[in-house]
Amino acid sequence: MESTAVIRWLLLLLLLAPLAQADVRPVSSINLPMMMPVKGAELMQGKVVRVGLLDENTAPWAMHVGNDLYGIDADYLAALHQLTGAQFSLHLYATQPALLSALQAGQIDFALGMLAPPFPAGAVASDSWFSSPLRIYRNQQNQRAVMFNSDNAQLAISEQTLAQLPPALAARHHWRTYGSDLQALYTLLNQQNDYVVADETSAGFLLSQLQQGQIYQIASGIDAGQLTLRAVSRDPALIAWLNQSLRQLPAELMSTLQARWSSSLPRYQDTQTLMLSASEREWIAAHPQVTYAAEADNYPWSYRDSNGTPRGYGIDLLNAVAQSTGLRFTPHWVSNPQQAATLLAQHQVMLQLMQPLNGETQSTSLPVWRALWGIYSRQPAAGSHWSDLAGKRIGILQDDLAQRLVPDTIPVQRFADRNSLYDALATGQIDALVDNVLSARWRIASRNDPHIHLAFAASDIAWPVAIGVAPDEPVLRGLLDRALQQIPVDTQNQMRDRWSMPPQPGSVGAMRVLPVAVLAAAGVAIVVLLLLLARRYWQQRRDRQQREQAEHANAMKSQFLATVSHELRTPMQAILGLLELEKQQSSRENLQLLYQSAQSLMTLLNDLQDHARIENNSFTLSPRPLALAPWLAQQRHFYHPLMRPDGPHLQVEALTPLPDAVMLDADRLQQIVNNLVTNAFKFTRHGLIRLTLSATDKLQLTVSDNGSGIPPEEQPRLFDPWYQAPSGKALSVQGSGLGLFICREMVQRMGGEIHLHSQPGKGTEVTLILPLIPCNSVTEGDPATLPGFPQLRVAVVDDHPTNLIVMQQQLARFAIQADCFEQGRDLLLADARRPYDLLFIDQMMPRPDGMLLLRVLRRRQRQRGGRPLRVLCSADAQLLNVQTEPHERVLIKPVQLQDISDLLTAFHDDPLAALDNNLWTLAQQNENYLSRLGKTLRDTVEKDMAQLRAAIASGDERQLAESAHRLKGSWLLIGIDEGVALCQQLSDRARQHHNISAEWQLLISLTERLLHKLDTYGTHALS
Repeated sequence: MESTAVIRWLLLLLLLAPLAQADVRPVSSINLPMMMPVKGAELMQGKVVRVGLLDENTAPWAMHVGNDLYGIDADYLAALHQLTGAQFSLHLYATQPALLSALQAGQIDFALGMLAPPFPAGAVASDSWFSSPLRIYRNQQNQRAVMFNSDNAQLAISEQTLAQLPPALAARHHWRTYGSDLQALYTLLNQQNDYVVADETSAGFLLSQLQQGQIYQIASGIDAGQLTLRAVSRDPALIAWLNQSLRQLPAELMSTLQARWSSSLPRYQDTQTLMLSASEREWIAAHPQVTYAAEADNYPWSYRDSNGTPRGYGIDLLNAVAQSTGLRFTPHWVSNPQQAATLLAQHQVMLQLMQPLNGETQSTSLPVWRALWGIYSRQPAAGSHWSDLAGKRIGILQDDLAQRLVPDTIPVQRFADRNSLYDALATGQIDALVDNVLSARWRIASRNDPHIHLAFAASDIAWPVAIGVAPDEPVLRGLLDRALQQIPVDTQNQMRDRWSMPPQPGSVGAMRVLPVAVLAAAGVAIVVLLLLLARRYWQQRRDRQQREQAEHANAMKSQFLATVSHELRTPMQAILGLLELEKQQSSRENLQLLYQSAQSLMTLLNDLQDHARIENNSFTLSPRPLALAPWLAQQRHFYHPLMRPDGPHLQVEALTPLPDAVMLDADRLQQIVNNLVTNAFKFTRHGLIRLTLSATDKLQLTVSDNGSGIPPEEQPRLFDPWYQAPSGKALSVQGSGLGLFICREMVQRMGGEIHLHSQPGKGTEVTLILPLIPCNSVTEGDPATLPGFPQLRVAVVDDHPTNLIVMQQQLARFAIQADCFEQGRDLLLADARRPYDLLFIDQMMPRPDGMLLLRVLRRRQRQRGGRPLRVLCSADAQLLNVQTEPHERVLIKPVQLQDISDLLTAFHDDPLAALDNNLWTLAQQNENYLSRLGKTLRDTVEKDMAQLRAAIASGDERQLAESAHRLKGSWLLIGIDEGVALCQQLSDRARQHHNISAEWQLLISLTERLLHKLDTYGTHALS
């Protein structure tokens, strides 16, 4: 039989070892005695029997360590092998359905385990090999006032055990399920749950290895069923042979296995099961804590362990009383019985542990044990009667029963505590001492002193031992008596057996009394040694992990560079080739292809950028109202360029009526759909791709295809970054390996789920489930109309000329004439002459770089005042983590028109924002008049602008002032302050003979936007 240490290491390996994939063999040290020939053994002798097992670690039934199988299953298979000569080949299966399917298909001869019906048709179950009843367990330290049947009781159970419960019991309670009994018991130890239901064998084994003595078994009449180990086969002859062989195993095998793999736990009644009277409930409510006096080193009755926790037989009794009554006990530590009696008499405590009954009138509980008192000496020939101790020095503990037993003719020395008493005997200060036998045995074992021995018994009476109770607390005494009587007899015997035998010298429980200095020195030495070993271990582990991470990162880097290089070169080839053709001919088709290639390249760059944002936790969402029906209809046209004449074909369909609008990040949703549809096109050469959308309590979007599909072994890694499926490479499908990873991250940040189902040769289906948040209908504006901000003074600094041109043209769409600079120092000089309202700053710039330029502009703002908006631009997503001030923003390249629009709108109001309401007021809410008003105003403004142009061209200042004044009146009529101010500035500067080009350009830009909006009032929403 393995030692306890071996079993603990086995359990540790069980928890840490990965699941084995190679052939598994049963390992057992069970050896059957030599026996007569067994009936029927020749049927299977030398034959290989295929046995199917579940690929899971269920201690102590089946525990996989590498390729070895330990536990009860292995012991029985080893015993059958020795008995019959049969060979067993083990095969592991992930689930019971897979195991039974293998049995049905004839891949195994029989399945072994705690299998729950139903079984396949024609399958036969053997007799029980080993059964373990299901029990209820609770933690003594759990202070919650609940019972197992309470509605608020928190009940834990493993999934396998729950399947074995009687249906009525399983349905009666609400269960918290866990993957194993060990996980469930851990929640009991951590007091996350109140009760655990587990089989007796598993719970006893696991708790004995974990050395958690505070867990006890509930003495309950609830029939929770049992776990039964048995075989299931489709061959009745094989089952008959197994049953016959099992009956011929030695009868002691069952007890051997029970002792080998399990240990019994104490049984108590459930919490607060004692039927209390009204007066008892009132007393308990008035006394939430009951203090008891106990000797701090009175082994085994009461003592404090190294953590200061109360231990001992008396403490166990109080814990049992607490469970059944709801009482709470607190210790008051003393050195001897005299101190305990004094505290009890002074009403400072209510109980005294433990008190021998000496025949005098005493207030105690019912007796709980009996003990002899003996005389102990270091001299082998100390005598065998009191008369032999005449003239000897005898030591006793103060107020102990010993002083009643020593004859009056023999003088005694009284000691304040047991340590002093036994130290005096060890050093020769006394010749003998008197103590109860149990305490003496534990004390001698803890001191490991072979010279102290029992000389003779102080009397022939085994004195009853009870719990002393304050005389004026009859209710408490009655509660104690009833609660002690409720402790099951087997639990009482088990408790006495546990505390009768002291720990052997050198064992874990040995309590040798050592000098404090020695203990402290040993503790320091151990701590230093452990620190050195731990430091060396963690350093080696860190070095090994860093080396492995570096090697893995290097491999990933090489793969990434090769993949991205290919992915960048493919669209770039198309871009360069089409641009070369554009130099010779103009073709709209070429421009379309050129745009698609650029979009493909941008998709890859966006994926890389989003991955960086996800890694540095700067990925954000921008929900806004989205009209689902128009968005879904747009998808048909969006993916039309991907269509091939020979397929696949795209089908877009709404499965349910869609709400008018939902709150969602439309850009991210489109990015997710792009990745999914693009993948579907890659893996589907012909056939059909379906994009469906439905709205119930959730929003469900599905992209499915009937393409090549993905093998099951590749599917678990599809959402890993950089992973490229081998099946895709075989089909020449290329990609960065980031698409699905980014899709999953986006969906999770939206509060949704993503699921993938695929079958090779049949296709793939990816489903998104997103929260449905309805909102007000979306009012679609004219996409060609962008807000104008001609009054803003804007600067752009970037060392790349192409980027400057693009940004300048983008800002022009907002009626902004931006000053462009290739170096930061030029921008600083221009800003010093006339401050800018808005600055776009490239981060990666020389002389100086963007961050230094930003700091200079901050310092300049603090000196001169003002609140310009500074925008830092970069292609590096890490820039999102840069600390910015309130009037600073960060834009990640490529910068889109919508990005600029959102930024400008937040920074400065659109001058024409109030136009709609002002015109509607002027028209007195009359739709017909609004249309005529818009047309008249347009004609007037166009006429005034034509006269202004003519006056500026001819240099006629008087005509210019008059035309500007008339145009100013139109701006005043519609309430646009920006137009009024520009007309006034133009007139004033013309009279002063100043340059008017800046004001004139701003006025032209603002007026053109006004005319464009006035054109829409024939079909405007208000008209």
